Amino acid sequence: MEINLNSIESLTAKVQAAVTDTQNLANQVIAKVQETTTQIVDFAQAAPSSIASAGIIATQETFKIANNIRFENLPAGLQLKFARAGVRGGMRNIQEAANVFESIPAQIRAQGPEAIREFCQDKDWSHIQAHVNGGGSEATNGIFEQFWVNRARGGVDMTPEELAVAKQVLADAAFKAAVAEVVGAVIKGAVAAAVIELVFSILENSLLCVEGKITQQELVQKVAIATAKAGISGAVITGILLTICMIFPPIAALLGAAAIPLAVAGIGFMGVRAWEIFCHADSLFGITAQTQKFLGMTQAVS
Repeated sequence: MEINLNSIESLTAKVQAAVTDTQNLANQVIAKVQETTTQIVDFAQAAPSSIASAGIIATQETFKIANNIRFENLPAGLQLKFARAGVRGGMRNIQEAANVFESIPAQIRAQGPEAIREFCQDKDWSHIQAHVNGGGSEATNGIFEQFWVNRARGGVDMTPEELAVAKQVLADAAFKAAVAEVVGAVIKGAVAAAVIELVFSILENSLLCVEGKITQQELVQKVAIATAKAGISGAVITGILLTICMIFPPIAALLGAAAIPLAVAGIGFMGVRAWEIFCHADSLFGITAQTQKFLGMTQAVS
């Protein structure tokens, strides 16, 4: 039996080429991961106040949303309201009451009990198939709509067109609620980031001014620019996180848990920045030596 050496050499060359391609691909992936990691770290170091404020605000808001959208976290009075909504005598069981509550868009429920009360003020829970025509009070046979529309209809089944209009009203209300929640969080994130950056930037640039490296006018300009950038960054990051949360409210708790490391990272980088400011000030004003002298910790030199 003859062995075709050319075939073996060709196969060996292909295997070596495949191994080389795999190694190159792995090296490219590793390099890309390292580059991305470096970019993330650089961004966090450059904008620690934005990272920290966004993480803290997002954590607070997302956990609040996760709490608000759950029926069991409602005040007893509101739970009773949903147990009785649209029922002709008696009340629903807990599970059906929860289902009626959850027929309200999650974006509205996310705003809490007061927003839910306000939402329900001008609405009835309307039967899709009228009660007089055998329609039950289960959550699948009803929808919230303006009370005057429901009461004008009387004992008539809802038409597909009327049901579509009622759903659109809910969708519009959900959109407005989501926008209001995101805007509120964005403002909080921007203000928190700007205030933190204002303090740090004043300290850093004041030390540079003392050294004569920048003028007072440059100090004001640098502080103003840094504060504005931090506020914008804090608003953007917070807005992205809350927008995701309001599009998918059921993942609010998960998103809140994911935001905790973001806040921790931001606070950590702020701690490093604070230490660097202290070291800079210590080199200029001898804070450590003066403190030791004040506390009587300086040893006498014989």
